[in-house]
Amino acid sequence: MKISALLFAFIWITVITLKAQDKPSALVKGESASVDDNLIKAETFFPNIIGVSYEKKLGQHISLYNMVGLMGYYGGGTFAQAKYGANPYYVLTPQITVQPRFYHNLSKRAASDKNTKYNSANYIGFSARVYHEGLFITNAENIPKGSAIFDLILSYGLQRNFLKRLNFDMAIQPGIQFTFEGAEAFLGVNLQLGFIVFSN
Repeated sequence: MKISALLFAFIWITVITLKAQDKPSALVKGESASVDDNLIKAETFFPNIIGVSYEKKLGQHISLYNMVGLMGYYGGGTFAQAKYGANPYYVLTPQITVQPRFYHNLSKRAASDKNTKYNSANYIGFSARVYHEGLFITNAENIPKGSAIFDLILSYGLQRNFLKRLNFDMAIQPGIQFTFEGAEAFLGVNLQLGFIVFSN
């Protein structure tokens, strides 16, 4: 009876080992896919005209994205000259964003042999963003000053890289904006073009 049990255990372990060895390499690649660690980018476009981001790996599919940058807008024309004293004019506001991200299709992309370098996958994120509309850089004389703003933002986005070190990050962002006057819901868009400075 003991010999039969030992023989059964030996056969069972052998079958499991062989099955593991026969596993398609694409599935193994997908299961082992992981976000990059210490991803540093210089970014531009909208809403951040210029900024630097740092993305830290927290788990296989989870990262913490941090951005320090200048949000901005600009305009021009006769109306701008009359109202703000500059034509064209620009306004740049410093901001800080912290966003945990979950890359939900990283393994699927890797198993399909799609590019996952530099966290090229779709993600769900939850952001906290802080800035002050009374602190800005501008060439205009009469830009009205606002108050401190705190945003809580839910993001669904995709990040892809191309030409080795360039990437784009697009996301739709419903959120709630908090000021001293109260809270207000909004729907935002994030469109960032980045250059990969460092990653490991």
